[in-house]
Amino acid sequence: MNEERLIPKPKISEGVEVSMPNNAGNECLKSCQSCDEDEIQIPQSNKHFAVINPSKMCQPMGAVQAILGIRGAMPLIHGSQGCSTYMRFQLCRHFREPVNVSSTSMSESTVVYGGEENLLKALETIWREYKPELIGVTSSCLTETIGDDMGLIIRKFKSKHSDVKLPPIVPISTPSYSGSHVEGYDKVIKSLLENMAVQEKPNDKINIIAGNISPADVREVKEIMDLMECPHIMLTDNSESLDAPHTDSVSFLPSAGTKVDEIQDSANSKATISLCKHADSGAKFLEKRFEIESITGPLPVGLKNTDRFISAISQIQKCEIPEKLEIERGRLIDAIIDSHPYNYQRKVALYGDPDVVSGLAGFVAELGMIPAVVCTGTESPRFVEDMRLVAKESSGKPAVMEGCDLYDLQNYIQDNPVDLLIGNSYGARIASEEDIPLLRIGFPIYDRMGAQRTPIVGYSAGIRLVDTLANMILEKYYDASGWEIE
Repeated sequence: MNEERLIPKPKISEGVEVSMPNNAGNECLKSCQSCDEDEIQIPQSNKHFAVINPSKMCQPMGAVQAILGIRGAMPLIHGSQGCSTYMRFQLCRHFREPVNVSSTSMSESTVVYGGEENLLKALETIWREYKPELIGVTSSCLTETIGDDMGLIIRKFKSKHSDVKLPPIVPISTPSYSGSHVEGYDKVIKSLLENMAVQEKPNDKINIIAGNISPADVREVKEIMDLMECPHIMLTDNSESLDAPHTDSVSFLPSAGTKVDEIQDSANSKATISLCKHADSGAKFLEKRFEIESITGPLPVGLKNTDRFISAISQIQKCEIPEKLEIERGRLIDAIIDSHPYNYQRKVALYGDPDVVSGLAGFVAELGMIPAVVCTGTESPRFVEDMRLVAKESSGKPAVMEGCDLYDLQNYIQDNPVDLLIGNSYGARIASEEDIPLLRIGFPIYDRMGAQRTPIVGYSAGIRLVDTLANMILEKYYDASGWEIE
């Protein structure tokens, strides 16, 4: 089976057919030399000396987010104290939730003599004091550089406590000096499945690998699955752990999320759907090891991508599309029609995680807007190929910037003006200096409230996005009488 698959020509409602790309995934990547090179632009940066205002974060950041989607899990960063402090700071100011991230607190002496003793002590303390259901041990740039063998150290810890039942302890290699938080998330999912998935009897479920999306988006996906009466396993589920209701109790571990036995049971599911293309390594592992069908992306943002997601579920589960989803889809189409006079031909600059950016770029193209420039800090041929597909449905010629920072983005839009910015809070300075409205989507968002409660996935979220975009255009480019400002 191909590493990635898109369901061909799904019909979401009677008389409405969704067009599909002829190539997807690795097949398209292999044939990209034959693509029309003029469909997109690849701007060249003259800046090679530094990264200024990066459009990505380190691998442990994504790893911690994935681990926090597991009930009773404790993330442990094998590195300096500053690493875990930085994670807590960023996560708390985005999600507005208390977040616990443990550290082995490496110092100068442990760098010289190795961090084995620190990791053994940390595991002992976490196990005895917090009683976690799982410990996810991630490396850092420091421990990767000195070459600590976390797997060997963990085996020593287990051997020392062979007479008692320990929680699963999973090592994950996440060097901070390479890749990004996107790869960090992906590595956690794959490591969890490699170390824990056990095939027994079929469970008639679908695994959903969420990727770096908000708790609100995870909830939206779960609601769609429930509407379609499709049993599922979320890998992983941050919908409550990173957007928890206020209670009188205090918990140092996530009180909700994917259960350990669900991770183990994932090897018995009938298929795995990876919502993000950059988080599908775990799905490919399950397909190779246990022959579980793997379906990869795109992120279900907007009309067509949500159609594809729902069609995939329908065909795997052999179930009808619920009327409620049909109605929501119709409302989204109506919202697109209503806002078309205001959104049409407006140029948009998008930046952030590659799957979020490509999903949103496809959506704004559906609205008649032009995704004029797209930027991600992750180097990814998949992202470039996704943008080639988006370009075919857009009247513009997107400038595609992979592995770039927001300094490069700002330089580009100074010479090629746009009407709207879409991305995280790191673009606020660009929006202010260039006098461009900014729609805050992605991670991190620290200068506005409610990012963890604002979905972009699914039909109903698409309706809110359409209205928000149109209202931002009206506020900025139309006068009080409703006339467009010349």
